[in-house]
Amino acid sequence: MSIFRTRLALAACAASLFLAACQDSSPTAVQPADTATKKQPAPAPAPTPSPTPSSAQPFYAGAYLGDAATTPEAVAGAIASFGQLTGKQPALVKSFHTIDCDFGAGGWCGRLVRNVAATGATPYLAIDLRWAGAPATGLLDAIAAGRADAAITAAARGIAGVGGTVLLEPGWEMNGNWSYAWQGTQNGGDAGAPARYVAAWRRVVTLFRGAGATNVRWVFNPNVGNPLTHAATGAASWNWYANYYPGDAYVDYVGAHGFNGPAVWGGAWQDFAAMTDGAAADHMLSDLAARYTKPIIIGEFATQEGTAGQKAQWISDAFARMRANPRVVGCIWFNANKEADWRVESSAASLAAYQGAVAAPGVQTAFQPVTPSLSRLASR
Repeated sequence: MSIFRTRLALAACAASLFLAACQDSSPTAVQPADTATKKQPAPAPAPTPSPTPSSAQPFYAGAYLGDAATTPEAVAGAIASFGQLTGKQPALVKSFHTIDCDFGAGGWCGRLVRNVAATGATPYLAIDLRWAGAPATGLLDAIAAGRADAAITAAARGIAGVGGTVLLEPGWEMNGNWSYAWQGTQNGGDAGAPARYVAAWRRVVTLFRGAGATNVRWVFNPNVGNPLTHAATGAASWNWYANYYPGDAYVDYVGAHGFNGPAVWGGAWQDFAAMTDGAAADHMLSDLAARYTKPIIIGEFATQEGTAGQKAQWISDAFARMRANPRVVGCIWFNANKEADWRVESSAASLAAYQGAVAAPGVQTAFQPVTPSLSRLASR
């Protein structure tokens, strides 16, 4: 398996790519040369006080466990090991798949998803919208026109057979500018691009419904901010994240992806609040809560190490802020050593901070769909 990942510095415009696509036979990891320029981070600003977390509502802490751990053979052991390391099994476990991977019980992706579910964790699948034979350009129009219908329907039938809830995040970071085939910049790069994304998303959901995949919940996760402006431009930019929103009838959860990596991409150190809700983030977290009624899942986040104890403080503060926000119900920590060492165990202090965060009352080991009303779920 090869997985492509990209991180955006909110204050600097640079990115590095990491490609992932699932095959039905034994996959081979592929990592292109790292083109990101590592830089020394600017001094961190004085942190703002963390709010008091709430234990009144359940919170679902999840993780992506890295390439080597995310295989049918390794994933159950990796989930158990992460639970032992942190003191609590993740409620959500993320993996990355192309839309045409075999999700049947005997397929590579199907076995992986079922093995995650067998541990009691809920599979959280990021879906690469490409398929074998997909066009090099115009991917979203091709999906909307039905050219991927057979692959999408096959995936839907396979995922329907998993039994329990499966979270799907199709075409993540659609507002980014790092050459994902489904991003607006790759599909016209103009005011018409978000509508193309919406049409493709709706076709995917409609086909899953038609295939009986009522166990699926749909997660809309743009990148924090506007990667084309790095400023609080909001609706003034065609690339504003909300322009890509497929509509309440097609989405169950909303969220965002964000990483604090100044040593990788340059810029200043950012705490969780600045990363997700500052001006450079286009005040996204606040806007998500105000604009939509959907629960929020932070679909990917992490931080590099900084000065002594800085990452530990970042982790504690991030969880405190998420737990204090009644709209945020879950998160996915990107627990891999890639562009930076994002792992919670990158230092003893960071691990201790994460252990303390997930040990708090209300942090669950088993996911239950949380929505304002079951009748409003897109997949119903």
